[in-house]
Amino acid sequence: MPHPHLAKGVIVLFFKPMTGIIVVLAMTLLQGCVVTRGTVGEPFQEEAVSAIKKGTTTMAEVVSLIGAPDRIVRGNDREIFHYYYYDGKSPAMLLLLLNFIRMDVKSDNLYVFFNRDGIAEEVVYGKRTGRTRFKLWPFGD
Repeated sequence: MPHPHLAKGVIVLFFKPMTGIIVVLAMTLLQGCVVTRGTVGEPFQEEAVSAIKKGTTTMAEVVSLIGAPDRIVRGNDREIFHYYYYDGKSPAMLLLLLNFIRMDVKSDNLYVFFNRDGIAEEVVYGKRTGRTRFKLWPFGD
């Protein structure tokens, strides 16, 4: 007959110690899982990027298509508009004695080079954010 002052859950842990160990271990592991995601900037509209034409598109047209640049670099009679978008994913397992954290950050970058007349001379666009993944295992790929 169980002791009258013990709660039912305590009796289960008292009479079945392996079950209690498994429950405590599972609660410890499950409480430490975290998944985060963050972005910086705005994703690019592919149509807007492809509308920028070398030799004809002006600075004002680029700004109306995409918006104000994130950075402007000046030098050698040129201006460079730099637009960026970052996407990061980071799962983590936070345990009592050991933590595992892995971060995967990718970026999309658009550089538009203008000549001294304000006409687009070169357009460089790289898109990598589509390959951002959640990776829990912190060692290697």
